[in-house]
Amino acid sequence: MSATGQELSEGIRREARVVGLRQFRAPDLETVERRRLQLWIVTAILLISVSLGVVALSIWPVTEQGPVSPSVLRAAIVLLSLAFCFYAFEKERHLHRLSRLLVDERVLSTALTNRLHEVSLLLDAGKAINSVLDLETVLETILRSALELLGGTSGSIMLLEGQDLVTACTHANENARGRRVRIGEGIAGRVAATREPLLIDGSADPAEFPGLARHDPPVDSAISTPLVSRDEVVGVLNVNAAPNRVFTEYDMRAMSVFAELAAEAIANASLYEAERRHVAELIKLDRMKSEFTALVSHELRTPITGIIAAVATARREEMADLQPEMHDIIDRQARRLDDMVEDLLTSARLERPEMTTRTVVVDAVAIAKVAAADALVAGQEIEVSGPETAMALGDDESLRRVIDNLIGNAVKYGAPPIRIELEVEPRRVLLSVLDAGPGIPADDREQVFERFHRLEQDHAHPGLGLGLSIVQGLVRSLGGRGWADEAPGGGAAFRVELRPAEQVVEAV
Repeated sequence: MSATGQELSEGIRREARVVGLRQFRAPDLETVERRRLQLWIVTAILLISVSLGVVALSIWPVTEQGPVSPSVLRAAIVLLSLAFCFYAFEKERHLHRLSRLLVDERVLSTALTNRLHEVSLLLDAGKAINSVLDLETVLETILRSALELLGGTSGSIMLLEGQDLVTACTHANENARGRRVRIGEGIAGRVAATREPLLIDGSADPAEFPGLARHDPPVDSAISTPLVSRDEVVGVLNVNAAPNRVFTEYDMRAMSVFAELAAEAIANASLYEAERRHVAELIKLDRMKSEFTALVSHELRTPITGIIAAVATARREEMADLQPEMHDIIDRQARRLDDMVEDLLTSARLERPEMTTRTVVVDAVAIAKVAAADALVAGQEIEVSGPETAMALGDDESLRRVIDNLIGNAVKYGAPPIRIELEVEPRRVLLSVLDAGPGIPADDREQVFERFHRLEQDHAHPGLGLGLSIVQGLVRSLGGRGWADEAPGGGAAFRVELRPAEQVVEAV
């Protein structure tokens, strides 16, 4: 581009010397046009004067006494006129060439100005993009800068999630936010698959782009550019032109340069978001560890303190009559301590990825009835309803532990009546433990299965917060799932879905 500018400058200076504009360091089109007008005015005056002179010589009385005969004088006048006309035409040719060079220089200057403006926009966009790391802000800045760069009226940024492109940021098309497009489908899917930008003029053909979504209002010209960072596609940038604007190949090249900066900024912001979430998880885990240490220390100290106090009381001679009662306290607190340790060991065992549970065909109804009978001995009345048998894939000990934990949770945090319902369906065996307590808020129904998680109203009751997490871990090890729900008529309903035994027969 600089070589072309130098050639234009040399040509302009050369033509300016030829046409007599040496005094102008940089002649403009207006000066050249004035010089052309002056040249043709002088030429017209000269031609008119010559014509009048020739006419005068023609009608003047012919005398041969002068030094030059009239015929020679007429010939000389005509030759001078022709010479001046040749001079005028030659000057006009150079002035025309100078005008063309000045027009080319003006076009080149305009293009250079536009390019500098685009470079300035790119630099400003790069500074704005890299000045923040919040992903949402980065996306909005990128889209706004792209629209300003190309003079677009609407657009969107789609980010890659698995095998789909999801619209994460939009402008003047809010209905498109959250829309998902498979890789290879539609315009954006094609761009993500091929990693090549696309320039669309006119309405896109649905036959050429399968899965193409309609744009309301229709777009006559658009550019879709892949966002590639470190040789990985992170998304697609789409910009739609104004109704009277048509994008060109030059616009697409400028968009491709801008997309390189945008892709790096999105990758950095995404990495920052991931690191921030990781740090938040670490902080949460650290807080949970501290809370767990304090909770375990408190919960373990309670039965240990009871055992120590009961032993000290039983040793006193004057308390000999209370020894049976002290022995009961020791036994009860020791069992409570054993249950806590068993919960901790089970929770740790379920965290190991290699932990597996032997699955056999079990009767969920029979196990539920045994658990209800044992609870009745402890003074807890549990009603069991359902079919006579419910054969499922599971493990006797694991399923019994699941039911015991759900019963204990209902007794501790719920209210009677407590009942166990079983249903046998074609693709599952559903076991539900229901109570008539206050229930669980909808926002907390997933979190109650997390380790050490306890609701605000549960802090009045002792416990480590491991019962439901153990239920979820054991159920998953058996190939099922568990969730919390609202019981009919109010209260909490904890449901466990098991695989029916018929699935083994079908598989065989």
